[in-house]
Amino acid sequence: MFWLDVDLLTQTATLHSGECIHIVPKTTKQKGVNEMRVDGGWFTFESAGEAMRFHKVNRLSGDVKTCLLCRPLDHLKDVAMAGLDISTPRTGCDACGTRVEVLDTKSSYRRLLSKLLGSK
Repeated sequence: MFWLDVDLLTQTATLHSGECIHIVPKTTKQKGVNEMRVDGGWFTFESAGEAMRFHKVNRLSGDVKTCLLCRPLDHLKDVAMAGLDISTPRTGCDACGTRVEVLDTKSSYRRLLSKLLGSK
């Protein structure tokens, strides 16, 4: 579970994991829980993608930041897309045989964005 803290005064939204100690979802006159009030609100989502989509669909100003304490997206890492063996002339040195991992980050990033936020 993820929480999105929308702050309309500072025009920021902060994404937290469900276990973060910075989560203070309490309904007040200024901020609501799962409802937008004068200063913003706390919203709960099953995935980070749903939180990002909510931010985009509701046309909230500012960027979505991630909490520096719980780091909710740290489990998303680059995955090697292909392996590439480079052959070098034999010199008798084992260190000369090199394996390189190729990360296709640009197209992976585009696919991830389209899954999280939908098409433009």
